[in-house]
Amino acid sequence: MIETEINFDGLEHGLTRLAEPGRDMTPVTRQLAGVLADAPERAFAGQRDPVTGNAWHPLSPVTIGRRARAGHDGPILQVRGQLAGSLHTDYGPDHATVGTNVPYAPTHQFGAKKGAFGTTRRGGPIPWGDIPARRFLGVGPEDEEEIRGARRALVGA
Repeated sequence: MIETEINFDGLEHGLTRLAEPGRDMTPVTRQLAGVLADAPERAFAGQRDPVTGNAWHPLSPVTIGRRARAGHDGPILQVRGQLAGSLHTDYGPDHATVGTNVPYAPTHQFGAKKGAFGTTRRGGPIPWGDIPARRFLGVGPEDEEEIRGARRALVGA
């Protein structure tokens, strides 16, 4: 599973005030989980990095050709929709997460160099070429602002 930790300057103090002894943080973490889930949905829809807003690296001509021969000309990272459909959220009194258990998700999130995963039985590299990172998990400026707004509404600050 991919795990990304997000740190926000200034937000910690407000959340600490919310977490007074015995207080159930579930209303806050539910909202945070919603924000965390919206970011990858926007990333897949716009084919953009959720943190920077930059477009994902385009597909290589070889990959475009393979996809065309297979009859697929759809969005990047969405041939079957398994990765986008696998995202799940969870929240509780002390956590909010979004993640996936798809084995190839880290390769797309972080990228991979040619041969990073070894070789095939025939000796070919896995992957056969460099795969650029196409980050789909993360929190950008608009998400940070939504998180601050939720905190202000709950804390009254």
